[in-house]
Amino acid sequence: MKQNKIIVAVHADDKTRSEMLQRIVVKLGFARTLSDASKIIRASVHDIDLSDAYFVIAGNYSFRESPVTTQRLFQLAARGIAVIVSAGKLPREFEPFCEAHFK
Repeated sequence: MKQNKIIVAVHADDKTRSEMLQRIVVKLGFARTLSDASKIIRASVHDIDLSDAYFVIAGNYSFRESPVTTQRLFQLAARGIAVIVSAGKLPREFEPFCEAHFK
């Protein structure tokens, strides 16, 4: 059963975060290979039209940068839409709403 949480790949290094994000995308069945996964990952959440997205997969997200966007991502995840992002760090107040993956 899906937990309806935002899935977050957390690591300080950009390259490692990108690899983690690709592996998560393959594990969840959105792609078959890591190279296929890299094709559907957007650089930023702002590159995706959140109003009609079937899923959100983006790298380099900062939870404190835009509270409105963060709220929208939580709403999408609560509705059952897959939201997968990578972040340098996950703020403590967002931990209950996220499924964090560390390396």
